[in-house]
Amino acid sequence: MPNNEGLENIIKTAIKVIVVFIILLLLAYGVSKSDFNNIKKYDEKDDSQRTELPMSKQKSKSAQERRFSTKVVISGGDLANLGDFELNIQGGKKLVMNMSLKFKDNNKNKGWFSSSDVKQEIVTKGVVLRSTVIDTLSHYNNVDINNEKMQESLIQNMNNYLSEGEVEKIYFNKYLTH
Repeated sequence: MPNNEGLENIIKTAIKVIVVFIILLLLAYGVSKSDFNNIKKYDEKDDSQRTELPMSKQKSKSAQERRFSTKVVISGGDLANLGDFELNIQGGKKLVMNMSLKFKDNNKNKGWFSSSDVKQEIVTKGVVLRSTVIDTLSHYNNVDINNEKMQESLIQNMNNYLSEGEVEKIYFNKYLTH
């Protein structure tokens, strides 16, 4: 019996070697028949002509305003716009929204050595705040999106990343689920 097991192992190994050899031969044949000269390189200069249609300044400005923006902008004294969001939420739905937040300064005693600048911190940490919004909202479905628990969770999660100020309230400027 030990002789048969040794013979079976030799046959299995031989079959594996033959299969690998056939795969290598097919790969070598495919490479040899390929024409790699016709592959377009991404860093080559594009010589195709593009036509720019003339547009009035007003239309140009309006088109720029309608574009999707991820830029965090301080809108007023204590308001910041976190930009546009498009994300998947539970239930297979997609949420498209624009969100603003009302913030306040944590540092009540502004002295000479105080460098408290809440506006600058919100703009600087805008990517982190946006990521927090996406992470938080992706766990809710379209029925729960406007409830107090969700809003409190959003505010608390954003405040975890702020040191100079804190978020008091959030506003949904645009809100669409589909």
